[in-house]
Amino acid sequence: MKTLKVIVGGEGNVGKTSLIRQYAKGKFSEARNITLGIDITTQEFQVDGESVRLAIWDIEGQAGNRPNFYIGAQAAMLVYDGTEPSSLEALIEWHGRCKRYAGDAPILVVGNKIDLGLAFPQVWGRVFARNIGAQHGFLSAKTGENVVQAFSILANQAVNHATAAHR
Repeated sequence: MKTLKVIVGGEGNVGKTSLIRQYAKGKFSEARNITLGIDITTQEFQVDGESVRLAIWDIEGQAGNRPNFYIGAQAAMLVYDGTEPSSLEALIEWHGRCKRYAGDAPILVVGNKIDLGLAFPQVWGRVFARNIGAQHGFLSAKTGENVVQAFSILANQAVNHATAAHR
């Protein structure tokens, strides 16, 4: 079974670890655990009937500028907090690092914490994603809304990117 590397990036406190935990374990915790450096979770997927293992690299918000975290990534999920406009603005830098170190790996932009309501117009996230050529979605690590779908999109993007690279 092949293992594909995907990264989950964004500022601190946007809910990256909570999203991964909700996806991998179906759990949400109110406890705020700060990721130090990197945390890697593996998850198996079925994509077109083939088993694939995703190595999901959860990048600490403050450690975003470490090139080796991005190198070799087949796809990236950039996360912002729907209650915090500056976390969306910060994705400009995260996107730049993805392009610089992960090349043409596809990107999925997601607005987390939709259960709390959005503090700025929905269209902002969509426009940002469109401008960088990425897909966009809203989800909630707390309620689980759209989390499985987002990781399925990410897995498919990673598989398609890896397949295209081997052609």
